[in-house]
Amino acid sequence: MKAKKLGFISLGCSKNLVDTEMMVGILQNAGYELTNDLSEAHVIIVNTCTFIDPAKQESIETVLEIANYKKTGKCERLAAAGCLTQQYKEALAKEIPEIDIFIGTDSWKNILKAVQKSYEKENEKIYEFNCTPCASEELIPRKLTTPSYMSYIKISEGCNKGCTFCYIPFVRGPMRSRTISSILSEVRNLAKQGVREFNLIAQDLSCYGQDLRDGTSLILLLKQLVKIPEVKWIRLFYLYPTNFTDELLDLISKERKICKYIDIPLQHISDNVLKRMNRKDTSESILKLLNKIRNNIPYITIRTTLMVGFPGETESDFEDLCEFIKKIKFDNMGAFKFSPQEGTAAALMQNQISEDVKEKRYDKLMSIQAGISEENNELLIGKEAEVLIEDIIKDGEKLIAKGRTSFQAPDVDGNTYIYNFGDACPGDFIKTKIIDGYSYDLIAERID
Repeated sequence: MKAKKLGFISLGCSKNLVDTEMMVGILQNAGYELTNDLSEAHVIIVNTCTFIDPAKQESIETVLEIANYKKTGKCERLAAAGCLTQQYKEALAKEIPEIDIFIGTDSWKNILKAVQKSYEKENEKIYEFNCTPCASEELIPRKLTTPSYMSYIKISEGCNKGCTFCYIPFVRGPMRSRTISSILSEVRNLAKQGVREFNLIAQDLSCYGQDLRDGTSLILLLKQLVKIPEVKWIRLFYLYPTNFTDELLDLISKERKICKYIDIPLQHISDNVLKRMNRKDTSESILKLLNKIRNNIPYITIRTTLMVGFPGETESDFEDLCEFIKKIKFDNMGAFKFSPQEGTAAALMQNQISEDVKEKRYDKLMSIQAGISEENNELLIGKEAEVLIEDIIKDGEKLIAKGRTSFQAPDVDGNTYIYNFGDACPGDFIKTKIIDGYSYDLIAERID
């Protein structure tokens, strides 16, 4: 019998993408043929997101769009997975009857069983939820969907923070760390396949290992990862300020394989707002940490994420936030507007902010940051930087290489463009000198 074809769409964060790659790998290993043409796919997986309202809406619209392939394409089975499915499985089953399979956030490892059961029970919806977390992710036949030279490595799942605005602990559960041996095994395997850039991800990297209660920590993990010869870059995503230790800062400073890049989600600087968010930091502790990082690693890149329009955020609170980013001059910054998530404490708080005010505050904050980013990038002119080539594109009649430095993260930051890239190909690392800087991107020239 001819192999059935598999298609997928992964929405939301990079943690979701890893789950998607696991599901695709499991089905591919069972004989399914991966296709990029969804109209040709017999089985389609949509891995959904529920973090904020726009993410929910995108997930719903995507599932509805994919459901059309049951009429216009070859789709026989549609599977909805991820956070939105975990949160709203009953509503999704009622509103989108085209969905055949529902996969919870901890149940991705059962995707093959769910698909097989769906074919066996022709008119029955299949639900896979409340499974125990996967204890041996390194043994899953993961199919990378990222370029062959880079990968995301999820070192833990879930979160214990309890921020009042976030639904993630409800859909992902409490924090559960993988063992160091499991992570090392996965990284070694991917390194043998040609991966050179490893982006470590979790809801909070800095808390990694605490739940294992055996001394496991991010520092111990990093000290082992840097020993793997093929590893070129290690980038750390989502280091919350509360558990950011001096020992970790020292290791980042001294170890050449660890990118001098820190993604530290702060959300706000006003003590009033931080307290209502149930964040454990204060404006004083945040400023002290940021100054310590900059003083110890002068050329480090600091990225943060901020929120505007949280319930009770006054004009004074917002102005404090604006002055904060002007003072710190973050190299990169993301922002989003608060949206009340069903089941969270913040959704029930008084003094909700109007959408119009949220929009104005968001626009102002991002406008300020655009100027800061351009100023920071202009200061890089004349500096040398190693660049990972990702693509060769056309700029008019000329070919130009598009890549990233170690201080430009995939998917969220800008790019570096090089005209005299020579014979460099995607996946190559080349030495460059930066010759121009803009709000998000850099221009560089190759040097010997």
